[in-house]
Amino acid sequence: MTLLHEPMPRASTENDHAPGLPAFVGTVFDCLPRADQRKWAKAYVEALLQTRGRKSLRRLAESVSDSRTASQALHQFVNASPWDWLAARQGLLRWAARAGTTATAWTLVPVFIPKRGDHSAGVHRRFDPVRGRLVNCQLGMAVLVTGEYGPLPVDWDLYVPREWTGDRRTRARVPEEIHGPLWSQALRLVRRAPSWQSVHEAPVTADLSWLPDREAFLTRLTRSERPFVVKVPDTVRLVRTTHPATGSPPLTVRRVLANASAAAGAEGDHVVSLPVALPGRSTERVPLRLLVRHRPNDSAGTWLTNLVDRQLPELLPLMRQPRLAAGVVSTLKEDFGLEDFEGRSFPGWHHHTTLVSAAFAYSRVGDHAAGAATASDDRRVRHGYKTSPSAS
Repeated sequence: MTLLHEPMPRASTENDHAPGLPAFVGTVFDCLPRADQRKWAKAYVEALLQTRGRKSLRRLAESVSDSRTASQALHQFVNASPWDWLAARQGLLRWAARAGTTATAWTLVPVFIPKRGDHSAGVHRRFDPVRGRLVNCQLGMAVLVTGEYGPLPVDWDLYVPREWTGDRRTRARVPEEIHGPLWSQALRLVRRAPSWQSVHEAPVTADLSWLPDREAFLTRLTRSERPFVVKVPDTVRLVRTTHPATGSPPLTVRRVLANASAAAGAEGDHVVSLPVALPGRSTERVPLRLLVRHRPNDSAGTWLTNLVDRQLPELLPLMRQPRLAAGVVSTLKEDFGLEDFEGRSFPGWHHHTTLVSAAFAYSRVGDHAAGAATASDDRRVRHGYKTSPSAS
């Protein structure tokens, strides 16, 4: 029940740094059933935009309300108030579409969020490739859509390990349908990404080096017939299909790479494209291509794609998407409070990530959508926002 004396955020004025924010919130969060929820959604997004440093609930509340109990109200809104985060994310997609963005890629990226203790939803010990060591963390996954304004985070999921059972799961309010190995949860998140305003379905991109059982993920992704360009480690097993009658045995990418390097005999920065398939019955094999990019320092990156008829210049921008998406995640952590969520519940985590996505999207697109593109860069600099990695 909403009390009459519940603190409310300060009313917007013409001098606010985000004059188009009310219309933005009205589009993205129109699924929220109550007016007070929509007001606190606007307050939370506005606070994320203008609060520098650590974005604790207390500091966020102080930036948008004079009430001493505003932080408690924000906590209630994010952690306990029942609202549909998936509907809000669909609202974010609709708003971005109205702003003129057309999807050219959907990128899956992992998000490692260090945590103390073991009560936050999904927390467990896992190797963090960025830190290079085992950490106590939550493992989130984000899907970013790339369009005119660079990658924008539009959907999220939180991995919940198998050991999360019983009272522990109940206390964190983890839904029963959230279960299964990590690769299956990642695939479910990818499948939610719609084609969204594109004549041809936008490809899925990802760097799969962090994903256990990535071959199971690749098999299901290939069967789904969704276009994809994904970076794979050299331990993935493939079948060369240059001479299918010989029944080539599965080889690791490392072996394929060694053979291709010897055959190519080239130096410098170049890309080798090889016809391959995933292991399995030959009658069910889907034609794929392994793209091996060699660099002058003898390093190589390997990508797998089912876009076998695309020319290399069309594929290179897709190969860059995982790196750009990782840069956006870093910005979300440093400038938009992604790691600063103080609650422990599964719904609270999803509410927070949805609001973070909204704040980030508004910082990149909001001024343009409001017809004030000329003031966009000045406003970002004044409030300390980073330039989009895709803009460099």
